[in-house]
Amino acid sequence: MFVLALVLVFALTACGDSNNNDTPDEPEATVDESLTTITGVLIDASMHVITLQAPNGTTYTFAIDDDTEIIGSEVLGNTMSASFVGEYTSGVVAVAVMTISEIPDTSASGGKGSTGAAGAPQPKEPSPEDRIWYLTGTVTDVSMNQLQLLYEDGTTYTVLKDDNTQSDSGIVVGCVARVFHKGSLRNGMVATEIHFIADSPPPQGDPIFFLTGTVTDATMNELQLLYEDGNTYTILKDDDTRTDSGIEVGSVVRVFHKGGLQPQMLATEIRLISNP
Repeated sequence: MFVLALVLVFALTACGDSNNNDTPDEPEATVDESLTTITGVLIDASMHVITLQAPNGTTYTFAIDDDTEIIGSEVLGNTMSASFVGEYTSGVVAVAVMTISEIPDTSASGGKGSTGAAGAPQPKEPSPEDRIWYLTGTVTDVSMNQLQLLYEDGTTYTVLKDDNTQSDSGIVVGCVARVFHKGSLRNGMVATEIHFIADSPPPQGDPIFFLTGTVTDATMNELQLLYEDGNTYTILKDDDTRTDSGIEVGSVVRVFHKGGLQPQMLATEIRLISNP
């Protein structure tokens, strides 16, 4: 009887060992610092920093570096989440930034939004790979490599131009322009295209007339302008005349002046349209 009991014990032990061998190994636990996620409305965005405003009004600022995963588009007004490691401190580096919901489509007003929205303005050369966004505003400053664009909400954005940027002629201070760009809406965004939309409205008061032609001679105080009717007009400048830089013989310019068309007129503003 005692021998039978021992045999039974050995059998049960062997059975238990067999079951353990048939069970797959459990995966090894990985130690990782937990992520904290904060969600809010994007109220500010620059090249390396974003700021979210939570529903209770608290603002949170995050740094963005080359390792930050960005999902969606950083358009002001979008609801976004930012995930980070450890406790929150202002300027903590975000591990991931994700768009939760986008602002309503504003394409009807032509202000800003995605070119993928129904009825949105389109660039001349759409990109099939990347999503293209647009921003429409008033040019407050322009140079060879960048321009300042004032949006209707009072925000001024710095828009950069590179060798691949296609820009319409007539992009001058005061005009309305539409910028197409990839990625987020932020200072320092690079334009893929810049479209001329409209001249700036004339100042209040006396009616302002304009004349567009080719510069045939230019000095500090005046220029000669060849109009399409074959006549050459003398355009005078004084201390109040606002004149674009880069105007030279052969330039196409637009001259704004008071009063009728005369052989000699005092310009209130001279805008560079294109250079030869």
